[in-house]
Amino acid sequence: MAGKTLSAHVDLETAERITSVSKLENRSLSQIASASIKLGSMLPPNAWSVLLQLSNTASKTQWQEIAQDITRVLLDHQYKLAEEKISQNIDRNWLNTLETEDDILLASIELTRDV
Repeated sequence: MAGKTLSAHVDLETAERITSVSKLENRSLSQIASASIKLGSMLPPNAWSVLLQLSNTASKTQWQEIAQDITRVLLDHQYKLAEEKISQNIDRNWLNTLETEDDILLASIELTRDV
């Protein structure tokens, strides 16, 4: 996919957090910045207006709360996508044949054998 290089100025604390995330994820700083910018670019104008207002008024604790809220939303969407993918591949008739805990345990081992 063709791309475009952008330049951005961030404070030292933000730069340190981005560096930390890139190390934890074993990804480049560019990949971390790109994912952040991609999400931000999809926000509607009213969200940008609030974000820019908050950048001037929110405390560090408030930013942490905002980050936690966003994290919950992202994890919720990740769960929903995984649930959809799994539900498309489950044979409901086979699932109904599992009667005991041992049946369920053996089925789970079988389903994860090739993972």
